[in-house]
Amino acid sequence: MPYPAIGRALVAAALLACLPAVAQTMYKWVDEKGVTHFSETPPPGDRKAAKVTPKVTPPGNPSAYDPHGWKAREAESKKLKVDRGLQDQADSQNREKRAVACDRARSRLAFLQNTHRIHRDNPDGTRTFLDDAQREVEIVRSREAAAEYCR
Repeated sequence: MPYPAIGRALVAAALLACLPAVAQTMYKWVDEKGVTHFSETPPPGDRKAAKVTPKVTPPGNPSAYDPHGWKAREAESKKLKVDRGLQDQADSQNREKRAVACDRARSRLAFLQNTHRIHRDNPDGTRTFLDDAQREVEIVRSREAAAEYCR
């Protein structure tokens, strides 16, 4: 043969094509007690048996059955559920804090806009009154805080 590599490739292809025909025949039957049996040999006696061709999964196939794979999937599912619960709890606490800050900013803004004379108490017991410019600065700050927290 002038091309030995081609001849070997043809022989290998022919052998691979014959592999499904080599699959072993299995027999399935039910005994007198109602128990189903599978075997490579026909049942003893004159019992009727159905021929069954087993599915063969080659080793290393990624779709092969993993008897312990469910444990990893269940652990991952539980972890995701816990993480989702923790995230929901953190989001809920964040919403509550924002709602409190929003109420505080709105109350402060209403106080600044509706009160005529605003003062601060000093540690020594005296009062310092805000002039109109200082009051406007405080109103702008309160509006910014309300806009930030009340979204």
